[in-house]
Amino acid sequence: MKKLGIILPAIFCVTFMSSCQKCQDCTCSQTISETGMPDVNQSITIEGVCDDEIDNVRGTTNYTQLSVTGGTASVTQNCDCN
Repeated sequence: MKKLGIILPAIFCVTFMSSCQKCQDCTCSQTISETGMPDVNQSITIEGVCDDEIDNVRGTTNYTQLSVTGGTASVTQNCDCN
């Protein structure tokens, strides 16, 4: 019984600590370029990104869309997580 009293808290601590390590804070910068307009640059911080979502957020993402004015807008986002 004494061993069980030592093992259970140890398992709980290891499990809790490993789940904390799966979450990270991410800092992202975006550049929005629209036809005929100056570029817009902005930075955001996303706190507590966990598990598979870290892979979805981290890195560089580019996409282009039609703007309201009839031109195109392209967005480049770069995120680093730690």
